[in-house]
Amino acid sequence: MEKQGCGLIKDLLKLYVAGNISDESVSCIEAHSEDCPQCRMAYAAAKRGIVPKEANAAAPEEKQDTATRSRTAIIIAIVLTFPVWLPLLLVLIVLLGAFIACIFVASLVISLVPLAFAATSLFSAGAFIAALFRVDLPAAMVALGASLASGGLMLVLGIPCLRLCRLMLHLITLIFAAFMRLITGGDVTEG
Repeated sequence: MEKQGCGLIKDLLKLYVAGNISDESVSCIEAHSEDCPQCRMAYAAAKRGIVPKEANAAAPEEKQDTATRSRTAIIIAIVLTFPVWLPLLLVLIVLLGAFIACIFVASLVISLVPLAFAATSLFSAGAFIAALFRVDLPAAMVALGASLASGGLMLVLGIPCLRLCRLMLHLITLIFAAFMRLITGGDVTEG
């Protein structure tokens, strides 16, 4: 058990090592150190430039809070079990990547449907104009009908196809976010 004033001496010793101490305080340390063997040893260490430990740090182990210990235990468990979870994680990443690639390709193909009808409509409109210049009325009527039909199909199918693409891309985003929460333990912050 420390005597009265040992805590003050240890604080003064920190200032002594830092070089921020008055001569009067040094005299106080020396006077106290004559009667206290523990502070005498700390003063000798301070003269060599070693900072004394805290007055209440008599135990050799430093105190850690529960969160730090549990975080350390989790990190150790993850490192020690990586031969088990690493192959599973790699398989999961590959399967997730394949699934996302399939959804992306499907949404790309679905988004091309309205574009195909738009191209057909434009091509048919060009054929209609060409038939009018050739004065080929039956061919002009067929081209006009094809242009209107494909334009109508583009409008009718375009909005649902684009909504489906948007839904699929939203699904990809949700899957990726869930995967990241699984990997990081829920510590994903949105930027």
